This record gives sequence, structure tokens and C-alpha cells, in this order.
Amino acid sequence: MRKHIYELIKNAINVLKEKENFTTDEIEIIIETPKQKEYGDYATAVALQIAQKNKKPPRIVAEKILENLEKSPFIRKAEIAGPGFINFFLNDEALWETLRLIRKDLDSFVSIPPKKKKIQLEFGSINPTGPMHIAHARGVTIGDSLANLFRRIGWNVEKEFYINDAGNQIDLLGESLYARYMQLLGYDHPVPDEGYHGNYLIELAKELLNQKDQIEKMNETEKKKFFKEYALSKMLEDIKTTLLDFGVEYDVWFSERTLHENGKVKEVLDILVKNGYAYEKDGAIWFLSTKFGDEKDRVLVKSDGKPTYFLADIAYHLNKIQRGFDWIIDVWGADHHSHVTRLKGAIQALGYPKDILEIILVQMVRLMKGNEEIKMSKRTGDFVTLKEVQEEVGKDPIRFFFLLRSPESQLDFDIELAKKQSVENPVYYVQYAHARCCSILKNAEAKGYNLADLDQANLSLLKEEKEKDLILNLLRYPEKLDDITRTLEIHQLPFYLLNLSTLFHGYYDSHKVITEDRDLTLARLVLIDCIRIIIKDALSILGVSAPEKM
Repeated sequence: MRKHIYELIKNAINVLKEKENFTTDEIEIIIETPKQKEYGDYATAVALQIAQKNKKPPRIVAEKILENLEKSPFIRKAEIAGPGFINFFLNDEALWETLRLIRKDLDSFVSIPPKKKKIQLEFGSINPTGPMHIAHARGVTIGDSLANLFRRIGWNVEKEFYINDAGNQIDLLGESLYARYMQLLGYDHPVPDEGYHGNYLIELAKELLNQKDQIEKMNETEKKKFFKEYALSKMLEDIKTTLLDFGVEYDVWFSERTLHENGKVKEVLDILVKNGYAYEKDGAIWFLSTKFGDEKDRVLVKSDGKPTYFLADIAYHLNKIQRGFDWIIDVWGADHHSHVTRLKGAIQALGYPKDILEIILVQMVRLMKGNEEIKMSKRTGDFVTLKEVQEEVGKDPIRFFFLLRSPESQLDFDIELAKKQSVENPVYYVQYAHARCCSILKNAEAKGYNLADLDQANLSLLKEEKEKDLILNLLRYPEKLDDITRTLEIHQLPFYLLNLSTLFHGYYDSHKVITEDRDLTLARLVLIDCIRIIIKDALSILGVSAPEKM
């Protein structure tokens, strides 16, 4: 509906441009939802923008827009308010058409023309040096839910995991596993100070005891490679299994190592040198990141000749662009915030617009049990894995809770609250609304109502204020999805669901759906069915189940 009103206004402005010779360049038509009902269902301040540009009184411009507004089957009235705002009031037909479309063609109802041809979402790319812990799951949930949303509205998106398998941390992982293996054989072989001390490597080392004879035949170089590759493959296997259990399946697993092996790291360095954005100093090669707003220039190649992680990251993002992605979205931990400016600068230095890359920074999670914080440290091995928490509370609460705050806000995840089967638990509250809708529809069938008859329901009988509020909320669902494609604020979707569920529970508590009046009952069953459909659809985007019974 917002798009419909946008087109009406755009057409009216185009007429004014010709008739009145108005300048409308760089005018952005923004349609908003007024907070107070007396100001209509939609509003725009576009007349004030045009008035300022053309030095005309805003109310006069607003009047001219209204004079040239095409008739709409869905607009009851449009009126001018204040200095020149235009408020739009929907008629009942707009509400009824919403219900018809949701039940008849949900895909069409939610589809949004793509703003980009090919999108890549890279998220969850942890170092493969240990199991995925619960704090990592927040970025994974955000990235996966955004990808689900893009696919739901018909956009082309790929989900990618970047395997950090080329750095020193993988050598340390192999050395740590070797130390655990030697300890099991009775040797005093400490884990490196900077290594990985978690018990998971002891379990991994036990698996290797039956390969003792083969390992003993290896020289030191072969042993180092064997333990490194074995640890890496097992960690990746564990991460993949954990993510699949969490409802996340990637399209691509991209190895950092391949960038070095196929010459892509050197290639990107040559381009930066050629474009004049790299220079030598103190035996190292530096990137002129200060040209792009960074506080200091950054090292690309160290004085020992080894490329930095930053250079490999530039090569990786050039590779993404070369694969044809015109919108690249990375989901990173907030501790990487200083990396944003330099990487966007590198994109520009390679000759591409910086806004081809969007980076979402995600704050950490505090794991709570009631009022007590559960401390986590990867260095000592005392961390809580995603797998452990999922076994205790289930996938749905984790995914829903992790989307309840904006990524830049720290999040407390209370295990006790997540386990509660009550309306205090936000995900339970929404799922319960869906289950209630299913129960009402089944109850109606048990009382002799044929749900096939809902197509013939007289929707004009839905006159109650609470009914209209519910339908308006359903009508705004695709608009909420559209907003998220622009802001990437996926946390807005669970809040939409909570609001819809609150409206529904309030309606359920004050209105009988199955009444003595058959026609009214059929109309109300249509409304209930539409609420069920939208809740289920939105939950699926979040990767959360929609149970029919609770």
C-alpha cells in the first residue's frame, strides 16, 4: 500500500513538473506511518521539500499535489495538515484486499523488486580453532535471518563462510593438538602459551592414538602438517554440524588459503601499487589508508615479506566483486570496528564504490542464568558452546532472543527465561499466538465450518476497531520487510511479531471468533487465518518454528 501511495504522489508531482514548471530534482518521496490515528494511515512531507526548492508556500504546493492525485480504489480521503503535510486515510476495501491477497497469493504480497542483482552475505566466519561458542551465534543469527528475508522477497543472495585457514592461529592449533597427543602418550609436552587449552583437543587427540604407528614414521615437518590439517578438518566438521543443527546452511565455504595459493593476494597488492595507494617504508609495504579517513596507514606486507591478514582480506573482497556481487554484506564482531574504514578505503583504492560493501558490527553476548553471569574465556577453554546451550533451551529461543536488540547493543541471554513456557518468554508469546490461531481454525472445522468457504466470506462484517488495527498491522508486513532491506535492521522483525501477537491476544481475549452468526464467524476466521499465515512466514525468516500446538 505504501508503494501504491508513493506511485500516486510521484505521478502527481510529474504532472506539476510539466504544468507548473516545478523543479523536483533530488526530491525524495518519503511515506511515513503517523503515530496518531487522527493523522491518517500514511503521511508525506514531500510538499514542504518541493516548496522550499521552488520558493512557494508549502500548503499551496500540497493543494496542487492533491488536485493532480489520481483516484484510488483504496484511499478514502487525503487531506492537508499543519504547514503542508499530506495525510492519507485508507478505505475498508484496502483492508479487505489485504486479507484476500494474503490468503490467495502470499508470495506476491511480500515480493519486493530487487534493488541489487546479486547479494553476498558473509557471516559467522570464526577462526576454526575450536567449537562455535554461544557468543558467535548472534552474528550467525543476524546474517542467516537477513539472507532468509532477501530470499523470501525474491532476491538473489548467497551465504558464505570465510575459513581463516592461512594464519599463525592454525599452526598453533596443530601444535596444541600435538601437545595433547604427546601428553596422552605420557610425555611432558606443554600446550604453547598462545595455543588452545580447551578440553576439546584432548578428545580429538584420543582419536589419533590408533594412528600412533603411522605418526611415529613421520618426520617433524610431516607431523606438523598432519596435526595442523587434522585439527583444522575436525574443527570445520564440528562447526558445520553445529551450524546445520542451528538451521544454517551455507552456499559457499571459502578458504583464505586459496587466495595465497592462486596468486590473488599478490594480484591485489600489484593493483594497489599501480594505483598509487601502496608505498615502501622500513622494509614493509604500507596502504595509504589515511587517504580514506583512517587514523594511520596500515601494513600490507611485513618487513619479513609475509602478507598481513589485512592484505588477504582486501584480496578476498576483490574476489567477491569479481564473482559479480554488487552488494556485499559482512557481519563482524564489534572488536573489528577499526577494520571498517581501512577495508572500505581499500575497495575505493581498487576503483570500486565504497558502498558496494556494508558491514554490520555485532556486540558481544553476556550469558546469564537469572541474575548470574556465566563467564567465558576461549584461551582457558572455559567457554560455553552453541551446541550446549541449544541442547538446554532449543534453537528457537536462541535465534529469537539474539534478534531482540540492535547489533550494536550488547545483549544479555538469560537461559532461565529462554526455557520458560510462559508469556514472559518473547518467543513463546509469539509461537503461542500462532498455535492459538491454529486451534481456533481446527475448532471451527470441528463445529462444522468448511475452511474452503472462507473465500466467500463477507469481509465487510469486520467493523470492530481491534479488527481494523489487526488488518492494518498485517498490511504493513511487506513494508516492514522493505524497510529492513534498506536499513538491515533485522531486529525490527521480532518486534513486529511481538506487536502483532499483542494485538491478536488482546482481540482473542475480548472477542468470540466462533459466534452464533455464521457470516460473522467466517469473516473472523479469515482474519485469524491471515494472522496465522503472517506469523508463520515471519518466524520462518527468523529461522524459528511455528508450532500448531503448545
